[in-house]
Amino acid sequence: MSLLAINSYSSNGKYRLTLRDNPATSIVVGWDQTSGNSPVVHYGTTDYGTDYSKYPSSKTPDRTIFYKGMNNTFARLSGLTPNTAYYFVIRDSQGTSQRYWFKTAPADNSRLSFIAGGDSRNNRTPRKNANSLVAKLKPHAVLFGGDMTNRDSNGEWIDWFNDWQLTIARDNRMFPIVAARGNHEGSNNSIYNLFDVPSSNVYYAITFGKNLVRAYTLNTEMSISGSQTTWLKNDLSGNGTNVIWKMAQYHKPMRPHVSGKREGNSQYSSWARLFYDEGVKLVIECDAHTVKTTWPVRPSTGSGNDEGFIRDDQNGTVYAGEGCWGAPLRSNNDNKTWTRNSGVFNQFKWIFVDANKIEARTIKVDNASQVGEVSNSNVFQTPSNLNIWSPSNGSVVTIKNTSVVDNQAPSVPTNLASSNITASSVSLNWNASTDNVAVSGYEVYQNNTLVSTTTSTGYTVNGLSANTNYSFRIKAKDAAGNISGFSNTESITTLDGSNTRYTLSINIIGQGLASGSGTYDAGSTVTITATPASGWEFDRWSGALSGTTSTTSIVMNSNKNITATFKEVIGGGNCNGISQYVAGTSYQLNEEVKNENQKFSCKVPGWCSSSAAWAYAPGTGMYWELAWTGTGNCGSKNSTVINEKDGKSFQVYPNPFKDQINIITSLPKSNAKYMIFVYDLKGNVIYEKNIFLESRNTNITLDPIVKYSGIYMLSIKDNEGNVIKTQRIIKE
Repeated sequence: MSLLAINSYSSNGKYRLTLRDNPATSIVVGWDQTSGNSPVVHYGTTDYGTDYSKYPSSKTPDRTIFYKGMNNTFARLSGLTPNTAYYFVIRDSQGTSQRYWFKTAPADNSRLSFIAGGDSRNNRTPRKNANSLVAKLKPHAVLFGGDMTNRDSNGEWIDWFNDWQLTIARDNRMFPIVAARGNHEGSNNSIYNLFDVPSSNVYYAITFGKNLVRAYTLNTEMSISGSQTTWLKNDLSGNGTNVIWKMAQYHKPMRPHVSGKREGNSQYSSWARLFYDEGVKLVIECDAHTVKTTWPVRPSTGSGNDEGFIRDDQNGTVYAGEGCWGAPLRSNNDNKTWTRNSGVFNQFKWIFVDANKIEARTIKVDNASQVGEVSNSNVFQTPSNLNIWSPSNGSVVTIKNTSVVDNQAPSVPTNLASSNITASSVSLNWNASTDNVAVSGYEVYQNNTLVSTTTSTGYTVNGLSANTNYSFRIKAKDAAGNISGFSNTESITTLDGSNTRYTLSINIIGQGLASGSGTYDAGSTVTITATPASGWEFDRWSGALSGTTSTTSIVMNSNKNITATFKEVIGGGNCNGISQYVAGTSYQLNEEVKNENQKFSCKVPGWCSSSAAWAYAPGTGMYWELAWTGTGNCGSKNSTVINEKDGKSFQVYPNPFKDQINIITSLPKSNAKYMIFVYDLKGNVIYEKNIFLESRNTNITLDPIVKYSGIYMLSIKDNEGNVIKTQRIIKE
């Protein structure tokens, strides 16, 4: 075994991020050190991939403990910059991990996103679904209310952490977990030793933002009265007085919505009045394995109370839960008069917090594989196909802040500029404003008249008159109604209505279609989209446009000729629906996984299921071929790109055609065979011809029998079956 092979892989896994202190400036990187020694976390704000030597900062472990069959290792990073991406690798005596990254929380009171839930227990399919949605929704933190496993055994915890790797996004971004203890954790050590929480008693609080929200994690599996409640009371009246919002999470609910569950009278007597008096506005409970949200309530034994609570929309506390991250579901058969809505399904809560309000949504997790992904730049935009529960009282539980009076206007928008001026429209862009709370939108003024509002820093004004002068200014506003002063003035003159029109021509190399060709007014912005045929993928744009993004745009300030090149995918097909390989997962004979853009079939389950990724990870481990059989590629690794010059050497005319089609070729080779096909839009071949080019410059005449007028596709293939040119043709 070579030294190079030894140093190619690190001996760690089961990664996790946790929080002990200020999430804007600190984080804990945790992992299982499976073998090797002397691990070091190398990190920094520039992505150097797996080249650990280039990262400017490093941290040795602060704590290592063998627990639940794992060498749990924790490096506590501090002194970080708020709201900043940090990239890291773990280097040990046997190699370097993959590059992962996280983003610190903001230090101001910018809007935050949380996921809250618990009870993942023993049903791995919904547990994995919920985990994968964490990766797609990208929260600032996950509040997890306990009962991670069923029996608190070594094997179950190893499976749990293997499944937790699904919370890592496709770009290897990780998200911190704030863990509470449940009754299926045999002791506080299960949380303290596996998540390095700041208290061995597993009750603690963390403040997010400057003073936006203080999140309390409490412990229902030890004495509730006494020292725990004394600590909570002191913290709420001390640290809690300086924050805008207070939230809490714990495992067992005060008033479960399952009739077979015991009432949480100790929680009620110790915490309910304290929550109400100190303004804790949202509480996440677990344990019952059902779904509930309540109206705001306050503790009361007076007339109209139901189990010690009465509805209080002005000052009450909202209770939400109750588990369903993978534990067996139970019937919601114990609703109260103050229950807002309840149900039975696998779920967690998706929570947005800003200075003015809290918004809580209940997310059904079973369709996780069909859900889109939020962008790293906007984690509040609902992704495609996200299944948000919409019961009778609405999909969003909104808790408004009635105590904050905001009289401060946002800053003035700056650097207003125009672009893409046409005879009837103009695009405006400006720099974002700032606000003590948050900017909620912008007002667009045309010649001193308000014409529109937008939440982005760009807007296109339409409906303008040709050859006319206009002036534009922008104001920023916040949710409290405060409005900034005007931005700078941007003056423009629209183009003449009779201005020149330009033609956009799109050529195709390979098999696929591209939309957008046509004639446009000068200055128009045209969106073009390349769509590959089955078995092909888009490769690049060329000509008057460059790039590899299939959907892009081009400004028409002259006639444009562009080419869309598609490449044929050889072998394997795609990997949609195939699970990503995770080291240590139990795999069965012939079970298929994907890894490193390839797919594999398990042939020796014992080795396939090994946690030693350095040895048996399919395609990358030193001995992977002993455990796996490679079954193909997922797509882009093996593909054929047609030479663009070959495609351009065939010129097809006339187009549209009546009866005959002429093809002139200047292909720089002779004595070559080619095949010509004409397809209808259903993909049926309606004409084909084999040709032999004896010379470099040849004129070919085709007489295709095409009965009906319409659009067809002409394709030219070389003798090896590679598509040289594909062109849309029109039969008159």
